[in-house]
Amino acid sequence: MKKHLSRLAAVCLTLALLVTHAFALTVEQALELLEENYYYDIPEEVYGARTLEELFGLLGDPYTVYMDEEQYAAFLEKLEGVVDLVGIGVECAFTEEGFLLRRVFSDSPALEAGLRAGDLIIAVDGTSCVPAGEEHRQLIAGPEGTDVTVTVLRDGRREDYTMTRRPVYVPNIQVSLLDSGAGCIVCSSFAEDTAGTFSDALRQYDGQAVCWLVDLRGNGGGFTSAALEMTAALMGPGEYLCMEDHGGNAAIQRGYAAAVTDKPLIVLVDAGSASASEILSANVRDASRGLLVGSRTYGKGVAQIVLDGANAPAYFDGDCLKITTDRFYTAGGSTTDRVGVIPSLLVDDRLAQAVGEALAGGGAGTSRLCVGYRGYSFYVDPNAPEEVVSELLSALPPQIPVLLEEDGSYVPCTPRQAADGLGVDYDSRWFSDVADSSYAEAINAMGTYRLLGGTGDGLFRPGERLTRAQLCALLARTLNVTYVGPGRFSDVPEDAWYAGEVNAMAALGLVDGVGEGRFDPDGALTQEAFLTILGRAARFLSYGTDAGGASALPSEVREALEPYAGWARDSIAALVSGRGESLLFAPLEQLAPSASVLREEAAAGMYAVLSGLRILP
Repeated sequence: MKKHLSRLAAVCLTLALLVTHAFALTVEQALELLEENYYYDIPEEVYGARTLEELFGLLGDPYTVYMDEEQYAAFLEKLEGVVDLVGIGVECAFTEEGFLLRRVFSDSPALEAGLRAGDLIIAVDGTSCVPAGEEHRQLIAGPEGTDVTVTVLRDGRREDYTMTRRPVYVPNIQVSLLDSGAGCIVCSSFAEDTAGTFSDALRQYDGQAVCWLVDLRGNGGGFTSAALEMTAALMGPGEYLCMEDHGGNAAIQRGYAAAVTDKPLIVLVDAGSASASEILSANVRDASRGLLVGSRTYGKGVAQIVLDGANAPAYFDGDCLKITTDRFYTAGGSTTDRVGVIPSLLVDDRLAQAVGEALAGGGAGTSRLCVGYRGYSFYVDPNAPEEVVSELLSALPPQIPVLLEEDGSYVPCTPRQAADGLGVDYDSRWFSDVADSSYAEAINAMGTYRLLGGTGDGLFRPGERLTRAQLCALLARTLNVTYVGPGRFSDVPEDAWYAGEVNAMAALGLVDGVGEGRFDPDGALTQEAFLTILGRAARFLSYGTDAGGASALPSEVREALEPYAGWARDSIAALVSGRGESLLFAPLEQLAPSASVLREEAAAGMYAVLSGLRILP
């Protein structure tokens, strides 16, 4: 339980601060502000902290931090996203192969030298930066007027580029019209004026644009209000966010702007896309407004407020406390907390921009390949490099239609058939031994999104029994959760391949032990236990599934639950209530509570939850 500090002491302290203007935050003040605002329960050991550094270390929340005046000023400057930087004018991502250039800024040394997005910087002044790290980025940066030589790998060829560092203007919105006719908006942060600039860009080019490519890669977020108004500019006014506080109270937030465009959308995301970027991209996903392309986003599904001299003058004077206050859910009812946003097409970061531009670069009659998505047709640029087309086809799950032009008509086909028809390589993520399974489409979808591990050589072995440890591995991969800390079960060795996954799922409260401190990792899982765990996972992922438990269900559903133990019914109820649609992979009447779960059923069960919550197509 939380300990509550003396309100009298707090009032006296506040008065003293007002008189003396000694505004350095104390441990006692920090605890009081946490008690009043913090989303999670405060661990008991936090109350023993003697310094702010110790307090926030024990709290363990990377988003709840104290910033002194200098740190806060830098934070605000970064949030606004309009800065002048000294360097060569590139935005890059760390990869195992080197620095991947995500974008090259206008009027920059890099642009003038001929660098372009998709290039890999593999050395700086002769020093290898493979794999790339923070220490290598410092080699690129340097004083104004000094030279730097980078070695670039492009299309298998190495070339050196020498540039002179100078200040480069970096706006938070960059707009262009691609040669294909697609409008392109690169958004690097969500500042106070970003939504207005975004809407103005849409108005300026929408008459010429055949579709819109919105690049949110590396965008760590910013003002929620900007994300909501940008969402409305794409889809019209509506309720796009639900914020839940510590007490379970929900506050709905709207976007009020009128829709500026109805053109198809392609949104680029990566692991650097967080917070407000995830609000925008998840709402595009929930509304089936277009394709998301790239890699899974960061997974920041909690929101913070900043307490500073403007809203808490008794505590702050130039410094601030950023504190987690809410968990958020997008229009479809799902959170991005930890799980992030999984793009419609999961592709290599190195090729994400090229895949997006290929989808935006073709047209009926000129393209041989068409990708369909919720009423939209994305014709692939006929001049797209083979590597790009191959990556696109490999990223297609069975649920997204692909069509190939034959004799003037577009004919539905599989990605492999399309690859064969186009004469390009195809690296299948589908399993070779599931064609006869009733759940083949679900299994291959999970494989395409890399949420499912096979047994090697492209095999899944759908008819084999699922163990308790294997389910934890599936859940941990799906929810994007890791674990750091002491082991929770005596029969789960720290060096076991499944140890992190089992402990992570237990820490989230999704799985239980079997008694006496044991987990029984190799034990069989019953349908009753499996559905219970799936129901808990659905509640973790979605606000809309917690709708009163089994007692609130219609009588016929309650009757179907009667063979299940009382401890399981409320969790299983989350799979059949709250959203108006079932999240079950099969009717309850067809499942025997005590029967063992097969690997194919586990994949289908997890896919039913993810697709029912609109997290996957």
